[in-house]
Amino acid sequence: MNNKYFSECAQCSQTDTFDAKQAFERLSQDYVELVDIVEAYMSQAALERRTRNSNAIEFAKRIARINGGIKVLQGEYPECCLIGQEFSNGAMIWECTGVLIHPQIVLSAAHCYIPTIFIPNIVALKSENKDNLRDAEIVAVHKTRIHPDYSSIQRFNDILVLILETESKVAPVAIASTNEINEATKTTLVGFGKTDPNASQGFGIKREVEVDITHIRRTPMDDLNDAERWLNFESDIEFVAGGDGFDTCRGDSGGPAYILVKGERKLAGLTARAAGWSPGDLPCGQGGVYTRIDTGLDFVREVASQAGIQLD
Repeated sequence: MNNKYFSECAQCSQTDTFDAKQAFERLSQDYVELVDIVEAYMSQAALERRTRNSNAIEFAKRIARINGGIKVLQGEYPECCLIGQEFSNGAMIWECTGVLIHPQIVLSAAHCYIPTIFIPNIVALKSENKDNLRDAEIVAVHKTRIHPDYSSIQRFNDILVLILETESKVAPVAIASTNEINEATKTTLVGFGKTDPNASQGFGIKREVEVDITHIRRTPMDDLNDAERWLNFESDIEFVAGGDGFDTCRGDSGGPAYILVKGERKLAGLTARAAGWSPGDLPCGQGGVYTRIDTGLDFVREVASQAGIQLD
């Protein structure tokens, strides 16, 4: 999830120089905001209970904005997984996020596969923290396939399919239809992204944040040409969500963007990159670009079929 002190782009390779003074000033500002929230909450002890409960929800949202997302409860989103690489000596590293859509299929971002540097060959399901995988289900990857139209320059079609060696016992998430995605106005982003790469903690804790879907092509007649240029996305296959401090960041790449359809959580997209990012901008917090899963489903089905898997 987003953190306002993050100095690297979540979904791209550019890196900014860390400004310690600026980070300290933002940290101080957030500290003051947290104190104000706690003070306001404590001062409402005498209010009627229903009012206090309603206000507490708003306070929680403000705290989530400051922290860049909230930790998921134990057992939530078990299909949202860590993407990692295991070496011959048994050592493991974790770099990205993924999501299980079939007992033997995990989706992530194509840019998470970096030949000679990071080649995903394991996933960790049912995990909330990379440093505590005692109860996680770690499954080896049998085969990986990047979308044939993915380009590391344009970054469109940012989809990676991982075929697992064995079926997971975790229930996969359902995939949203085109109409369901077009009708959605909010999305819940889940991932293991960093919150402070300059401290000892950050990447590896599963967090969630609900954001507005800000730019999406809902009908063929929608004119998003200006937004596409400004935000650097392709509205035929992507949508933009979040901003104002609510966002995904590095390590969330490939993670799920969920929508609720009649109370059921469904997968609408995959975290791809920061929206409209350019040198000098804050790399996270200003909104993200998400690959629509419906537009890449034919590719996923093709890979599944080649592995002998029937994907509905």
